Parts: sequence; structure tokens; C-alpha cells
Amino acid sequence: WLVDQSDSYGKAYGGTLYIYEGSDLKGGDASSAAPTDLLDLGGPTATLCLEKTGTNPVRPHMLAFNVTHSHAVLTFVASGHVVVFEAATRTPVACIRTSAGPGGARQAHAAQPTPDDAYILVANQNGKRVDRIRTDYVTNTFGLDTSLDLANGTTPNGVPMEGPERPDNAPILVVPDSSSSLAFVTLRGGGLFVVDPTATPMRIL
Repeated sequence: WLVDQSDSYGKAYGGTLYIYEGSDLKGGDASSAAPTDLLDLGGPTATLCLEKTGTNPVRPHMLAFNVTHSHAVLTFVASGHVVVFEAATRTPVACIRTSAGPGGARQAHAAQPTPDDAYILVANQNGKRVDRIRTDYVTNTFGLDTSLDLANGTTPNGVPMEGPERPDNAPILVVPDSSSSLAFVTLRGGGLFVVDPTATPMRIL
């Protein structure tokens, strides 16, 4: 599954997903491979996002799969949308918008399902937050249920979350460990937080 971040033709939103047969990309003739499916994200995906959030999805960016590969999770970095697709049918089944941070800023730079398939963890880059989406892949039920502010307050050792030691806490990636009990958050200004993604609210360890 390859993401084209360009807008859909004639629109200021959307984009394209190109889906290839993996074996066609092996060997020395990968450039001749043709996609088996092409998804215009300015079509049903945008319609779903507009219905659920009131805004269109802009600039698809990073894509990941849940542990069983039954669903794909696509972030839209400019608008802050996270779209979940049924992988087999290529159908968008959920569109969630990330929470607003300072000045109303929000993005969805990258999202990663936890290995236990309980949550999707979202790097809300300009919102300077980690958002958690609860997941039920069997019933296609998804919803934003908590958010961790990375810019305000103090860490467990009493220093400011964002300050001289960490000048810019915009998260780039949120990577859960194999047990789903920890998540590692890389920061745009340098540094890293270790987070408990199972706590409500989530907390920095």
C-alpha cells in the first residue's frame, strides 16, 4: 500500500492509495508493476470524514496495519484525520479527527496500532499531543478516548515537559512495545518520552 500525498484531481483534499501485489515488486523489474487497486481518497473516504468531522481529509501521510492485517490505518497530516480501512474490502470504516492543541493546532503525523489491538496511538504533531483511539476491529467501532498533552506540566522528575531540555515536544512517532504496555514518543526538538498508553489519562513514565 503506497501513499500519494498529492490532492485528488481538481480538489484541495483527498489523495491516492496505490495497492500492489507484493510479489510484483520483487526482483529486478519492479518498475513495471501495476497497482491491483487504486483508492481515490477524495471519494468515499472524504465523504466519510466530512460526515463524521465536518471537514475534509488533507495530505495522507503515514500508513500502518493492525497486528492481524485486517485493517489499515492512514493519517492525514495537514487536517489531523485518522482513517481506518477494512483491508480486504478497501472500505473506509472510521474517520476520527485528532484533538486540538495550542491555538487549535492539530495534525496526525503518524498512527500506530498497539500489538494487542486495543488502541491506535496517534502522533498529533502540531497539537503537541499523543491521542489514543480505542479500537474494536471485529465490530468496526473506533473512537478517540483520551489525549496526553506533551507541552504543559512537568515530567515525573519535576522538570518542565517542554523547556530548555526539550525545546519542541511535537511528537513525530509513537511506537508501542511488543507488550502494548509502553509507548515510545520521539520529539521534533530532540529527546523521547516513555509513556504508559494503557492508563486513563495516559501518563509519562
